[in-house]
Amino acid sequence: MKSEYWKTGICNRLEMERKEMNRTSAELKRLAREKLTGRWGLVIGATLLLYLIMFAVLIPFYMLFFISRGGIVQFLAYMAATLIVSIVSMIMQCGISRMQLGFARDQDTGISMMFGEFTRRPERYILGILMIIGMELICFLPAIVCWTVSAMQGLLPAFIIAAALYTAGLIVGLILAFRYALAFLLLVDHPQMGPVEAFRESSRLMDGNKGRLLYIYLSYIGWSLLGMLSCGLGMLWISPYMNQTVVSFYLDVTGEFDRLQKAEPDLPFPDSQY
Repeated sequence: MKSEYWKTGICNRLEMERKEMNRTSAELKRLAREKLTGRWGLVIGATLLLYLIMFAVLIPFYMLFFISRGGIVQFLAYMAATLIVSIVSMIMQCGISRMQLGFARDQDTGISMMFGEFTRRPERYILGILMIIGMELICFLPAIVCWTVSAMQGLLPAFIIAAALYTAGLIVGLILAFRYALAFLLLVDHPQMGPVEAFRESSRLMDGNKGRLLYIYLSYIGWSLLGMLSCGLGMLWISPYMNQTVVSFYLDVTGEFDRLQKAEPDLPFPDSQY
């Protein structure tokens, strides 16, 4: 009974700390810029390397599909390669997230960290990705079925129902995406945590914080448009900046920023010279 009271007290205290201070989007961006100062070259290099690896692996399959003029075997090979590359790139992106967590905590970092997650129970990330794919399929499967029926039978009511189901699936999918937005950061930050536990903890942390994260992403729309207009080159700067802001958001909702501030000793005032 005493242990149960202790656990409840700890959970309540952490919940109070989490709600104690919600930093604004502008403040989280400022913290992100501060932590990236002097480290831009490292994270941009890691992001560029990730893009180059993805391009180098996928381009042969794309060319094979293009040369075959849409052959079904080549199409299936391209789709399989895309799925594998997406999983591998997600694991590498988690390595970059670990690097950026290191930035936020002023720890030593290196570009080799982007490959480090392959040695830290990578099956957790694979299961997490498959869980996300499964949720997306559940959200859009009814719409896909109705689209198929409307296309085969030419039924207008089925087309209207499919459009409505697609809209509903999109809304539900967005809600789930924000609910579990911190799942992979939790997996990176807690090597002992499994994907189900990470998704559950992300849901708890995002309770009341979905709107804050949505606002952060919306604030980067203008930057992202500029990045795309620069043939994607600008995204080498914008993507790490946005990800570092999300890392700051993660440390804010988990209460780590507040705990670090409370742990810092008060500096004594210097003796007056007068």
